[in-house]
Amino acid sequence: MQTDLPRIVAILAPTVNTVQALPQLLKTLETKTVVGLSFYMVALMMLTNFLWFFHGFYIQDNSLMVSGFIAVVINATLMLLYLRYK
Repeated sequence: MQTDLPRIVAILAPTVNTVQALPQLLKTLETKTVVGLSFYMVALMMLTNFLWFFHGFYIQDNSLMVSGFIAVVINATLMLLYLRYK
């Protein structure tokens, strides 16, 4: 019996990575404050997700491309909110 575990992990990992910044984004939108939020951490997360997107593009992995793109949008929004509310 062959397991699909590697494929499940390959889908689950980028999905979790994509939503990791969502709670911070929602909190920032709700409170309109970025106290305690590191701009550099958000920038590094966005860079990481941007690189995962391109890696997915080069290996033609849709789960990496979609999750990378969504994560970049989330982190870019968070960066813009940081600049607005700092």
